[in-house]
Amino acid sequence: MRNTVLHFCMLKILLLLFTLVVDVKAQENQKVGLLLDFPLFDLPFQTHAADATGGFLKGYANPSMKQSLNMTTNFYSAAHFGAKQATKNIEGSFLRNLATYGIAGVFDLLTITAPLGDGWLHEEYHRAVLTRRGINSFNDMNKYPLLADAVYVSRISDEELTQLHDNHPTEWRRLQTAGSEAELNLIQNLQKNNFYYDQELPHIAFYWLVTISVGEYIRSCTTSDFDDLVDRFNEADGIDIPTRDFTGPDYTAWAYSLFRPELNYAARGVHPSGVGINRYIKPSDLTQQEIDFLKKQGRLQWFNMLSPLFLGFEKFRLGNNYGNFAFRHVLTPFGHDLSADIFFQTPKNNLFFALHNYSNRENNFFGLETAIIDKPIFVSALDNKLLLTSRAMLWMQPENQSFDTSKGQIGGLIGLKAQYAAKTLVPYIEIEAKSSGWVMGNVFLDDNVSVNAGLQLRFK
Repeated sequence: MRNTVLHFCMLKILLLLFTLVVDVKAQENQKVGLLLDFPLFDLPFQTHAADATGGFLKGYANPSMKQSLNMTTNFYSAAHFGAKQATKNIEGSFLRNLATYGIAGVFDLLTITAPLGDGWLHEEYHRAVLTRRGINSFNDMNKYPLLADAVYVSRISDEELTQLHDNHPTEWRRLQTAGSEAELNLIQNLQKNNFYYDQELPHIAFYWLVTISVGEYIRSCTTSDFDDLVDRFNEADGIDIPTRDFTGPDYTAWAYSLFRPELNYAARGVHPSGVGINRYIKPSDLTQQEIDFLKKQGRLQWFNMLSPLFLGFEKFRLGNNYGNFAFRHVLTPFGHDLSADIFFQTPKNNLFFALHNYSNRENNFFGLETAIIDKPIFVSALDNKLLLTSRAMLWMQPENQSFDTSKGQIGGLIGLKAQYAAKTLVPYIEIEAKSSGWVMGNVFLDDNVSVNAGLQLRFK
């Protein structure tokens, strides 16, 4: 479930921020004006999607995290590129920025619950975790529920949820937080593209809107107002099990499962209608310790705003190089990951680094991440290029993704992506292997090797 209540006082603050944004000078070597990425195949995830839907082609209705992330990135990149192009002939940087960010901001607000929008991606990450275990579902964002109090992932039986909760408890906890993971993953994706490809697309309003929305949702899950909302949802759902959401408020369910790993799903009792299991966890169902934990996670969400990127400063010159940074606080099956992203660009290399602090109830574990992006290793006589992107991670995370353990479990990831850049068309193939552990945007918590292939369009 995603809470879509919009606070208009918050919106006014956002509008002030992105209409008064400073004019950031374009870099001299702009590489890509607009990048669109279409991941056509993602295996083995699509075999799970085929199992859930009854066929490989039908499985495209259940995209992987990588596929839905790129589709939503395309959606906002194209719209913000259009806003930039529509206002480029306006004289005066202030008026031009006012028009550009105003158009982009209105678009972001109107499409937050539209198919392919931010809310849609939130629900698709939930659905990807369900699909991983062969459970089919429906994303109610596809109905474009503008101004709805809540939007569901529906058409799931109690038996399917019981099987996932009782047999795969770690994935169940990840299911609850996958929505906010999606939104923060999207912000990171947009920031990377803007930095490494010198796009200068007007994403600032979107960063603020989404980040505040995630933090507000977590905070709301600690208030008595949500008790009343849950009662209304249960009454509206009635005896019709397929129309119910898979979980209700995401973060009450997450905290409830973290602190009570021994409870089976049926222990939640009977639905107020008398039919089925009572799926939705209210704030009043939580102990004070669980409420305090959720409040802490809500406060930590402010770390996501600690970046010059939120104020329109895309790059800082460091001699002949450029750099920037961003912090991220992302909820996980064991607690949270608080990381620092470092973007760095030399005349020859695009480099990315991240320091991760993985925390459960009382312990901290650490990880490192690095990547080199679009490294040319061959240039043809026609100026076509073979580009390689490599990524590596090494981490210590809580053993078995446990909330309570003090023991760490070492793990890692390595990935390689080859792209053939023939002017606008850039086909690619990527392989990524990981050990057991949580990685943002990767649905597999166990060992996995994935292969994906697709096509990028890069417009100057």
